[in-house]
Amino acid sequence: MPNKNSSLTYRWMQEVWNEGREDAIDEMLDANAVVHGIEGITESGPNGFKIFHRNFKQQFPTVHVEVDDVVSEAGYETSRCTVDGTTANGQQVHFTGMTCVKVENGKIMEAWNNFDFMAMYQQLGYKMTAAEAMIA
Repeated sequence: MPNKNSSLTYRWMQEVWNEGREDAIDEMLDANAVVHGIEGITESGPNGFKIFHRNFKQQFPTVHVEVDDVVSEAGYETSRCTVDGTTANGQQVHFTGMTCVKVENGKIMEAWNNFDFMAMYQQLGYKMTAAEAMIA
């Protein structure tokens, strides 16, 4: 198991989310990368992810992703993360997630994401059941 701070996953969370560096998306996400598990990404590569990133940062101007653990093997990195965010009106959210990324030539080629967005929505006051969250 590598030092989590030396992983591409850690660098991604630090630079893209914690520092808000949109240009880091181009540096770390391959032009043909496919991202799974995030609604609304309809285009592969950095341009598709940037749309999601901008929308999320607009809703949550303050975001901090703590990478709790990273396991790396045979070109894949799997992580466990904790996310804290604050909306523009000051409401705070806290939720967890997991990622798995395929790394080739120092870039993310494919990513699978599983974040507890239902917990996030419930903290924001949405009254959603699990079935409704699947449709949202």
